[in-house]
Amino acid sequence: MKYSLTILAFILCSPLFGEPVVLKSLFDSTVGPNHYEVNFPPQLGGGTLFMPIVGGSFELETDAAAGTARILTWNQDISPIDIFGMSTGPISVTLDPSQRTAGTYDAAQSSFEVTGTFLITFDDTALREVGFFSPIALTATERGNIYGAGSIGTIRMFLEGGGSVAGSPFTYTCRTSARFEYYLEEDQGQPGDVNHDRSIDVSDPIALLGALFSGGSMACPGAAEVNSDAKVDLSDAVSLLGFLFQGGAAPPAVPVACNAN
Repeated sequence: MKYSLTILAFILCSPLFGEPVVLKSLFDSTVGPNHYEVNFPPQLGGGTLFMPIVGGSFELETDAAAGTARILTWNQDISPIDIFGMSTGPISVTLDPSQRTAGTYDAAQSSFEVTGTFLITFDDTALREVGFFSPIALTATERGNIYGAGSIGTIRMFLEGGGSVAGSPFTYTCRTSARFEYYLEEDQGQPGDVNHDRSIDVSDPIALLGALFSGGSMACPGAAEVNSDAKVDLSDAVSLLGFLFQGGAAPPAVPVACNAN
C-alpha cells in the first residue's frame, strides 16, 4: 500500500453490524486535498495563509436511522507557518473538549454536516506581541461525503468557519481528505478493487479492461461487477471511471468473494 502516510485508519464498527457507525480515519494527502486557507482582515495585514495538513486522525459517528452525525475526536497536525515574520512552530487543531458536535447524516447520499468548536494551538511566545494567543477557538461547520466501503473508503470534507484574533475576526476554509479501512476476510474484496491492492484507483478499470479485451487477469474477479447488473462487461469499467473522475455512483458497499462467479 503506497501512501505518503504509512498508517491507514481502521473501522471501529462496520455498517454491516448496525447503527451507529464510527469511522476512524487518517488525514491522507494522497486521496485528496488537505489544507486550511485562512483569510485575514485588513487590520491583520489582509491576505490568505495556506496551511497544509501533514497528519492526524478523526472519528466520525453516523446514525442512518436517526439521521444524525457527530465528530467524536479530531486531531490535525499542521506545518509551522510565519506570521509577521514570526514562526508558530508546529500547529495542532483539536476539538474543544467542553463542546459537543452535532449534525445530520443522509444515508442515501452518504453525506453529513456537523457543527463544532475547534482549538488551534501553537507556540505563541513571540506572537503574543501582535495579539496572537494560543489556543484560538474556531467555530465551523464540516460538510462531507463518504465514498467506498468494504475494504477501504475515503471521506472528503469541506469545512468553513471563523474566529477572532487580536480583537479582529477572520474566516477560514479547510479542505480535507481521509482514508478509512474495513476488516475483510482474506478471500474478500471491495467491489471496484479489481486488482486487489486495497485501493480503488485508475489501475482497477485498466485491469478490468485488460481482462475483457487483452486476455489479462484480475486478482479479484468478484470485485469487477460494480454497476449491479449481475454481469461483468465494459459498463463496469465505465462505471468505475465515472466514480473516480466524474462524481459518479460509488461501487456497492458489501464485500464480495474475490473468486465469485
